[in-house]
Amino acid sequence: MTNMEHREFNLHLEYRADGDGRTITGIAVPYDVEQRISGNLTEVFRKGAFADMVRNPFRVKLLRGHDAKALPLGRATMLKETDKGLYAEMRVSKTAAGDEVLELVRDGALDNLSIGFLPVKNRKREDGVIERLKAQLAEISLVTFGAYGDLASVTGVREAEETEVSRMAQAREILAALRK
Repeated sequence: MTNMEHREFNLHLEYRADGDGRTITGIAVPYDVEQRISGNLTEVFRKGAFADMVRNPFRVKLLRGHDAKALPLGRATMLKETDKGLYAEMRVSKTAAGDEVLELVRDGALDNLSIGFLPVKNRKREDGVIERLKAQLAEISLVTFGAYGDLASVTGVREAEETEVSRMAQAREILAALRK
């Protein structure tokens, strides 16, 4: 089994006070940006690396500091590949931990992202740079410090659209019915 890898990105937060403010939006992974990760490891994510995840965003959990032992803060509701990178909309659950992390994000005290992923397909260039061509995204974490500077940015904290709220309610009803 391949080990989970983590990469951190700096967010530039713009807060919008409309709605209930429980959806964080922004670029989770920048594309075509070479970044030295450690020692002699430099990598670059290419557009399409997370194409499989775009169809199934609900599987991607929102965590704080990659803490998989703690309950998740929420989950992705939409992932979309753009020229800049992987755009994510993440719904923060209405819990004490969710409320706390949203306050830290709004205040700008917590303003970095990190991803947890499993590499699926890579290409190593002659100069040693690893190109990430396909990866399985497991989680997006809010962290204190990021590796990519200002290239991954939150574009807002906003209310979930009514259709999304309805879809989530329907999914919960279906799951509850299946568990009976």
